[in-house]
Amino acid sequence: MHLKDKRALVCGASKGLGYAAARSLLEEGARVVIAARTGDVLDKAADSLKEETGVRPIPVAADLTRSEDRERLVDLAQKELGGVDILVANAGGPPTGTFESFGQKHWQLAIELALGSVTHLTALVLPAMKEQRFGRITQIVSIAGLEVLDGLILSHASRPAVLGFAKALAREVAPFNVLVNSICPGIFLTDRIRDIAMQQADQRGITRDQFLKEFSGDIPVGRPGDPRELGDLAAFLSSPRNTYITGAAVTIDGGKTRRLY
Repeated sequence: MHLKDKRALVCGASKGLGYAAARSLLEEGARVVIAARTGDVLDKAADSLKEETGVRPIPVAADLTRSEDRERLVDLAQKELGGVDILVANAGGPPTGTFESFGQKHWQLAIELALGSVTHLTALVLPAMKEQRFGRITQIVSIAGLEVLDGLILSHASRPAVLGFAKALAREVAPFNVLVNSICPGIFLTDRIRDIAMQQADQRGITRDQFLKEFSGDIPVGRPGDPRELGDLAAFLSSPRNTYITGAAVTIDGGKTRRLY
């Protein structure tokens, strides 16, 4: 994918989909800084990535809900790598629940995590990308930004704003060879999906495995996604091989969503 020695910052990379994106970038020869909130978990992730790819990424602990952490993260990434060519913005999802189960603090945190983090991180890396006439900003969002799923009201309020931001920004920065895309994953076997499955299963009085089987029954390919599949998509969208996809919300869901456009 012509990613050798490209400089990438991958957020939310201690596990799950962010980890998978970091792994695919490392496998393609990129130099990678990974970020997540918990330092010891992040260090273990860096060690695991080295075992899998032969290259250890640079771990930087940062809480993406805090503006000072975001500034420190980008500053360290630029110093360690000599710049940032690729930003994979991945902040995880807010808690599940119904409207009346959340207070104002939950709403503020969900919006700050989803929208505030990506807009701020983008503002920090974009000037250099424009100056060098190359940049790839790839957001990992969710199909919850495209259609309604029960129990994800915080996501439905925040995720579409992220998609709108990416679409608008893509038009502004395309002349500088900076491409901006969103990935909208469906059901992948990550810790978050396992937690959601457990909560939903408890509410319905069934086992988690029963819920996952039932949940997967609505996926035409018949199974949840493997995070590696998303990682490879993120690597392609973030690579110089991608020259014409920008402003897109790319679903990777095994055919689960029923939307036409």
